[in-house]
Amino acid sequence: MRITDLLAIIGILVFWYGVVPVVGVCIRRYHRTVFRQRFKEVLRKPLVDYETWRLLERGGGQDALYRFSGKIEAISENMLWVKNDFLLIPVELRNAQGFFINDNSLQRIVWHRYADFSEETKIFVAGELVQREGRRIFASTKKTPLIAVLYDMEEEDLVPRIIGASRNKNDYWNAITPYSILIGVFSLIVTAVSFLRHPAFWLTVITAFIAVFIPLFPFFPPGILFTALSRFLRKQSEAASIRADMLAIREPQERSQARYYSLKAVICEASSLVCVIMGIGANVFFVGAIVSIFIRGEG
Repeated sequence: MRITDLLAIIGILVFWYGVVPVVGVCIRRYHRTVFRQRFKEVLRKPLVDYETWRLLERGGGQDALYRFSGKIEAISENMLWVKNDFLLIPVELRNAQGFFINDNSLQRIVWHRYADFSEETKIFVAGELVQREGRRIFASTKKTPLIAVLYDMEEEDLVPRIIGASRNKNDYWNAITPYSILIGVFSLIVTAVSFLRHPAFWLTVITAFIAVFIPLFPFFPPGILFTALSRFLRKQSEAASIRADMLAIREPQERSQARYYSLKAVICEASSLVCVIMGIGANVFFVGAIVSIFIRGEG
């Protein structure tokens, strides 16, 4: 097999199985990081209580960031009315950043989908209380988009669950990955078929066909052992990240501990990636050894 053919196959692998999905990873993590930073920022803002609301309604105070938790009382075309034990506050959904947290995942929803949720659904709202048509409402502004999170848990569990849902996941499998892998598989099959009529290049054909299945290599022995270790390390990274965020939110004076857990998260995540690469490498070596034995036997 010519070195140029091998480099072409490696290039297809690296680009379609590696580079393109990693772009999806970066995009997803960027959006999660922006959301998480905004969420931690609004947690430092005051809760709307009865006295604050009455002051704002009488024309006192000024537009400012507040947060509010309650249940959906009513839904209209582009408005929600959210209530707790003391207040009923209108929320304008246009341009809001809406999410639904379920099973430790944070799902993005557009504002017109709020009609799919029943009244009495729990909701967390954070944003500016602005003056509109003689009344105060939560609404998005150019500077501060409104955050609205629907949830189905106890309120005291909301913050750690949101932080956890916005933290490290297996981001390799994202919206871009399936299409990228399909293009990579198609490219490798085309490469293999193009050499089928040339017996001298049968090793190139075998290599291209083996490369098609490389995304599955982490799930077969012996590489699956590294995959199991990778999953363990990824969970450790996620737990450490959540711990660091919660310390920053609830105990800001414990900066050294927060830095410790942040560093632990980075080390665990990097180690997890190394394990995935080693798992793929182990199976590539294993398959290569089998092919080599077959070649010698034919010889």
